[in-house]
Amino acid sequence: LVGAVKSSLPEDSVVVASDLGATKLAERWARILDLPTALVHKQRVSGEQVTVRDITGDVRDRSPLLVDDMISTGGTLAAAAEILIRGGAKPHITVAATHGLLVGDAATRLAALPLSQLVVTDSVIPQLALSANQSTATIAPLLAEAIRRLYEGHSLGDLLSLG
Repeated sequence: LVGAVKSSLPEDSVVVASDLGATKLAERWARILDLPTALVHKQRVSGEQVTVRDITGDVRDRSPLLVDDMISTGGTLAAAAEILIRGGAKPHITVAATHGLLVGDAATRLAALPLSQLVVTDSVIPQLALSANQSTATIAPLLAEAIRRLYEGHSLGDLLSLG
């Protein structure tokens, strides 16, 4: 997933954890990409609704790269994008997520965001069609390597880490 996003990121990017649960993921991405990090502080109101309270980290005049493990309805992304723009980030947002479920109002929410790129893996088949600025990165090589390692009796320990 990092490779699918890396070449199109602006030099002024900042890796943003969309919530506290994505902090370690954002830190790994930032280490690999040699970029600073930021964290969106959110609170889940319901399965589809979240509120954001604050941002930790400097996003002013930077292009956010929002990373998360899953996009369901897009509520977290919408709330994160809103506070990032209010915090002075450029409206040039890239989103990378492992699982793009894209259910419910996700299409409407994503269409309203200033996304320059959305990349998800093909770990699931999204219920919604992807638009022009949305793409899918395949996990086939990862699965093939896992099968090879299992067959040869090697460890899978470092396989899922980003670096």
